[in-house]
Amino acid sequence: MSDTQWHELDGEPGTVESKGRTYTELAEAISRSVSTLQQIVDDTNTTAKSMDKTRSLAGDVREDIEKARERYTYTGEALTTYGAALRAAKNEADPAAQKLRTLRIELEAAETTAARAETDVDGLPKDASEADKNDATRAQTNANNAVGDIQRQITQAESEWNSGHGDKDTAARTAISKIEEVVTGDKVNGLKDSGWDKFKDWAAGALKVIKIICDVAGFLAIFLSWVPILGQVLLVLAAIGSIIAIIENVVKIAREGFSWGAVLGIGLGLMGLFGGKAIGSLAKYAKARSVVSTAGTMSNSAAKAKFGTALLKSSRKTLAMTKGQRVGEVLKSPFVRSAGDKAVAGMVKNGLYKNAFTSWRGSHFPLPFKDGGARFAVGNDDVVDMMSHFSQTGLRIDGVTSAAQSVATVGAIFHQGATMAVGAAKFGTAIGGGDGWGAFGEGNSLATSGAGGDWGKIIGAPGTVAGW
Repeated sequence: MSDTQWHELDGEPGTVESKGRTYTELAEAISRSVSTLQQIVDDTNTTAKSMDKTRSLAGDVREDIEKARERYTYTGEALTTYGAALRAAKNEADPAAQKLRTLRIELEAAETTAARAETDVDGLPKDASEADKNDATRAQTNANNAVGDIQRQITQAESEWNSGHGDKDTAARTAISKIEEVVTGDKVNGLKDSGWDKFKDWAAGALKVIKIICDVAGFLAIFLSWVPILGQVLLVLAAIGSIIAIIENVVKIAREGFSWGAVLGIGLGLMGLFGGKAIGSLAKYAKARSVVSTAGTMSNSAAKAKFGTALLKSSRKTLAMTKGQRVGEVLKSPFVRSAGDKAVAGMVKNGLYKNAFTSWRGSHFPLPFKDGGARFAVGNDDVVDMMSHFSQTGLRIDGVTSAAQSVATVGAIFHQGATMAVGAAKFGTAIGGGDGWGAFGEGNSLATSGAGGDWGKIIGAPGTVAGW
């Protein structure tokens, strides 16, 4: 039960009755439209062939909405009746709950007085006078009588609360039964959800569950992205969550018009998908520009000695990329594994688990990273590598390189902070029940969806009694 024992009953009778009136008014509106359609059907003064079709269509429509009228009528009557019963139940139970709080305080004080009176009787000296004995005994009797009287009042108040609570429970079950009769029972009149409707409900529920999984994965990826295989799975799920968020907000704008909330949602989704890769790409550019510029001032042998052949080759390749290639690399990033990721996956596949963990981004399991504090602060390996590179001496750093270096560093720190904040918020929403837990529970029906909500939330599902 949703009610807390010996407390005021949950529920707002006025709100429930208002909902009931809304359904009743809808039923009356349907009745008026049925009468209008019937007049069209009965009109024989107009003999044009076009009116024959209109009368036929009016007859079909009238029959269909007449079925819905009974559903709204029953629902309105059920809610109105329940609202009145809820008010009567609260009028009985709520004063009893308030009285119980006062009586329990009084009982505690009376029991203390009775205990003290009993101590006084037991503590009388053997040579106490008869008057003293009589006074002590009388005080004990009066104290015990007071305790007994308060206990009887508590029993009566509890009985009144139970009576009101029972009336509410019975009224709620009656209302539920009456509504279910027109939603799924004998009076459904063919107004059942089609297979497609049920599939859409299932798909909507499945989407909510997927969103929960992606939100949780996005939060966990902040801390576990370094773990071989698991990290990649979490990052891909986080990317799927960002895509869903972008699509939902684009659809929201298309349906409801511009809103800053939807724009923010799209921005956060794009940041989650491409922000880290874009910052990493900028960091690689800054590093590559510095390597190539510095190597240009040195002999080939000196450059190879300082940077190594592999770094020189990769830096020249990175610097030679066109803008289109850079954009393409960023856009394809969410679901593309790096060469390092593939190498670790191969180690795991071949059973080289220790090698996979110890070689992963220079980690020494169970510590996720060398320089773990810096890596966690910026959340981007490319930026950390760039920072390590620029800690060297003798590098050539022009204005463009310096700007790219600064933007990448600051951007990475901001991105990591924002990612943690958004991830924590989504994670909290998910585990708090606001993001789809119970997604496959009770759904809206035709009887209630037109007037503002799930009737199960108005009255309470079978076995529960919940106020609106």
